[in-house]
Amino acid sequence: MSDRPVRIDDSIVYRLWRAARAQRRHFLRLAERNGIDLTPEQWFVLNKLRQQDGRNPSELADDIFADRPNITRLVRALERKGLVARRPDPDDGRRQRIHLTLDGVRLHDRFAAIVPRTRAAVFAGLDDAALAALERGLAQLEANLIADSG
Repeated sequence: MSDRPVRIDDSIVYRLWRAARAQRRHFLRLAERNGIDLTPEQWFVLNKLRQQDGRNPSELADDIFADRPNITRLVRALERKGLVARRPDPDDGRRQRIHLTLDGVRLHDRFAAIVPRTRAAVFAGLDDAALAALERGLAQLEANLIADSG
């Protein structure tokens, strides 16, 4: 590795940040075009609950890398939209579980049906091998970052 400073435009971290920002804009435009009022973070919560309903806030926060105050704000916003409901944990009344409402299930499934239509454009130029390598590389980078922030 060279001691020469890396130009910001050549930095992998900068490119990841730009790609994440572009993905966020893309998501928001896609949702707006389809009359869906969701942020990517709210979508992540709905998606996690659709996979396993009745998670507690801490589980959701861990799953989407959100801190406790942020997950509280996300759940509150989704509650106001009528997409989730908090219920007491049957095993521990001091805790709450987050559940999708029927409207939450419907909205999730509606948006989930729209997303694949944009996949071809988003991943254009990346064949299956490149996508698999990208997934492996990002998973390793995430693991390294978590381990290093220890």
